[in-house]
Amino acid sequence: MREKSEETQKQILDAAKKIFASKGLAGARMQEIADEAGINKALLHYYYRNKEKLFEQVFEEAIHKLLGPVASFMADDSELFTKIRNLCHHYYAVLIEYPFIPIFVLNEASVNPDRFLRLMKFEGVMEAKDKTTKQIEQSINDGKIRPIDPRELLWNILSLCIFPIISRPVAGKLLYPDVEVSEVLKERADKVADFVIQSIKI
Repeated sequence: MREKSEETQKQILDAAKKIFASKGLAGARMQEIADEAGINKALLHYYYRNKEKLFEQVFEEAIHKLLGPVASFMADDSELFTKIRNLCHHYYAVLIEYPFIPIFVLNEASVNPDRFLRLMKFEGVMEAKDKTTKQIEQSINDGKIRPIDPRELLWNILSLCIFPIISRPVAGKLLYPDVEVSEVLKERADKVADFVIQSIKI
């Protein structure tokens, strides 16, 4: 019975991830998620009382996937340019799988910023960020990169990784009307890393 329960829960979470990814929290309906999971709506409500509770679990799973490895990448002793490339690849991989994260984070940051910051601390991101900041400062002092505020560099990386996911529907129609925009996004990690590295490299 427990195995069946875990299997059903996985079906629900997989279905919810797919529906939330395409329609967001506001546009998704519990009936759609139940249909996608191949169960009835009553069983869905047995596991999750409402859409918000289900979304919260999907979001927390996604944010752990996003922040856990980011902390590892920033805390390790990799050379700075390798670290930038790894970060870009990781962000794009997770955000393509969970494209609803940026919008949700913006909403969450507005209504409940403390909760999101707690998650970041739990994943060790804040401590890892401090280590990367020192590494950037050392690279500037060693003459490897041009002077730049480490906060600006990290913000630039985040912006270049996150905004294309948010603007995906519009960018697809305006910039890439004849190709599948998801394929373009898969190739952007290296392009963004190259752009960032070239902008700071001496």
